[in-house]
Order: sequence, then structure tokens, then C-alpha cells
Amino acid sequence: MSASKQTAFDYIDEKSGVITDVSDKIWDYAELSLREYKSGELYAKVLKEEGFTVEHPFDNIETAFRASYGSGKPVIGILAEYDALAGVGHACGHNLLGTAVAAAACALKADMEATDATGTIRVYGCPAEEIMSGKIVMNDQGVFNDLDVAITWHPFDRNRVSNDILSLIHI
Repeated sequence: MSASKQTAFDYIDEKSGVITDVSDKIWDYAELSLREYKSGELYAKVLKEEGFTVEHPFDNIETAFRASYGSGKPVIGILAEYDALAGVGHACGHNLLGTAVAAAACALKADMEATDATGTIRVYGCPAEEIMSGKIVMNDQGVFNDLDVAITWHPFDRNRVSNDILSLIHI
């Protein structure tokens, strides 16, 4: 295993309690689209504690945030989802989606620090995904225009790399 991969795994192992706690809290909050106040605040707080510069609220959306670390190229956008469905809660696991990408960004930051790598990590809190508006509104306002790559994930019945959904984002 590469040293970089080991650094990331070590970070995740070290912070597993925090990661689980955040996921559990987001699960319990189960906030509906554009009402993710506690969820957005929690992510902003944790990412700030991990050394990111946080803008919250962000992009004229009260429940959105952007957390940044580093400088220069490449600029890597990592997109977090965290809203729930009325009467159902986190049916798609958005409590896991946001938490996992925040943890991945922090693990990447740990690796960048260990290797003196350059680049910028940005975690975007994308609210209102259950009503298909968070990323669309942010994209329409040019939020993602300077990214070199945008990464997100969602449970599916198989592993795949896809550009069909994110093709709306003009990178």
C-alpha cells in the first residue's frame, strides 16, 4: 500500500468516532430540503475544526456551505448532500453521503500535509438534493466554474463511473 493511501486510512481510523457521531447526528436531524440548518452548521463546525476555511451560509443559500483548504491547482470539489425526505428520513443515506465526503476531504488534507502536495480542496454543502435543486442552483450561479474536477457519490446497485448526472456542471 502506498504511503499516501496509508495516511488517508490512518486519518479515517483515528477520526472514526467523530465521523460516526456526525453521521448519527445528521440521521437524527433528518432535515428537509432547504431546512438543513443543524446539518449545515455541524458540517461547518467539524470542517473548521479540521483546518478548513468555512463559508456558511454560502452562495445566498442559508443551508449551503463551502469549506476550503490549500491553494493552487488542482482545485478539487467534493460535493456533500445532507437533506432528508418528509415522512421517511434519510432513505437515500444522505447522512452518510455528506459525512463520507467530508471525511474523505479531511483524509486528503492529511495526505497533502504529509506530502507537501499543492492544490485546493473544496467541500461544497449542497442542500435540497431530494428536490433536485441544490447543485443546479449553485451551478447556475457559477460556483463550480473554477474546479478541475468534482467528486460525489451515491449508493447504487453497482460500482460505476458516470458523467451523466454531473454533466450539468460546467467544469
